[in-house]
Amino acid sequence: MFMSELVCRTLGLSLWNPPSKNMPLPPREVPEGLTSKGYKRLGALYMLMGCQKQAVEALTRSSEMRRALASAEDPEKGKEADNDGAMTESLKFSLNLLKLWRKAATDDADYDAGPFQSTAGLDSDGDAEAEIRKQLIALGVAESEVDQYLSKLLESMTELKNSEPPPLDVPEGLTAAEYYELGLKYKEIGWTEQARDALAFAIEIEPDGESGKLAASYLRTKIPRHPVPLVAEQTNIHGFNQFCSGDENGARETFEALIAEYPDFEWPYGNLGCLFIQLGDVGKAKKILRKAIDINPFYVNAWLHMSRAEALDGNYEESYKCLRQVEEIDSDETSIVGIRKLVDEISAEDI
Repeated sequence: MFMSELVCRTLGLSLWNPPSKNMPLPPREVPEGLTSKGYKRLGALYMLMGCQKQAVEALTRSSEMRRALASAEDPEKGKEADNDGAMTESLKFSLNLLKLWRKAATDDADYDAGPFQSTAGLDSDGDAEAEIRKQLIALGVAESEVDQYLSKLLESMTELKNSEPPPLDVPEGLTAAEYYELGLKYKEIGWTEQARDALAFAIEIEPDGESGKLAASYLRTKIPRHPVPLVAEQTNIHGFNQFCSGDENGARETFEALIAEYPDFEWPYGNLGCLFIQLGDVGKAKKILRKAIDINPFYVNAWLHMSRAEALDGNYEESYKCLRQVEEIDSDETSIVGIRKLVDEISAEDI
């Protein structure tokens, strides 16, 4: 339970205001009684926390209220409602894709321990495939094309699930580009040391070429600074899966035990910080993320999580500083724009 949930229950949810510095974070349930701007800002807060289901609900309320206020004399409100609606539909589409992935990734439709079921709100209600179908048809896509799209999507997901992992030992004789791509594959499945070796080969073969430079950047920003044993990698993956399946206590225990045994491994710090953000404990999140950054100043995900935490704590300039730090480390990082827009939204004075 969020600490702020007790506060909101005491005061009454209708009295809840979107937080500024030193004010409580949003409760688990989307409160009643906000303005359309308040719900829009609340949606941004939920998104920063990783609570996507609540974000969808808040943004839906915002767009519905704006549409109700829209009139021929005030077309700008209609445009704002359309923008909010587009953002909401995009979030819904993403959530349904994740639920569809869970369905494709297991033969048991009731399996609830998959990596994409999280406390952020991936519930089991509704048919994801049917929801995606409705959204595509609403966008004007022909039903025959929708069927074809969904068929290919499920086929691709199944193929990905059943695909063979890369070789355990990094092969010899590849090009720099092939080693770079292989390094990415190793990273995706959590084999960080094979990823490190593959990326190092790419750099050695083509130090001044495109693949070598990409490999150097990826090695610096996405791979642990210090080598870690396979058992540490697998334990971190286990903790991540616990987190995403909703086992918050189990995930916390796993990450904390891993940190105690491998204090120079920055990834469990980052995951634990992310968990604390979603739980609403921003103070603990910032402390643990600072430790991750101290271990590896080029750890992009830790800086991104820290930006979210600072924004949720009302320290907007510190949040922007974190994003600028990410830009200096890796200017191609795609998450920067989205997080900055969310910080812009919650830091606006006209809520």
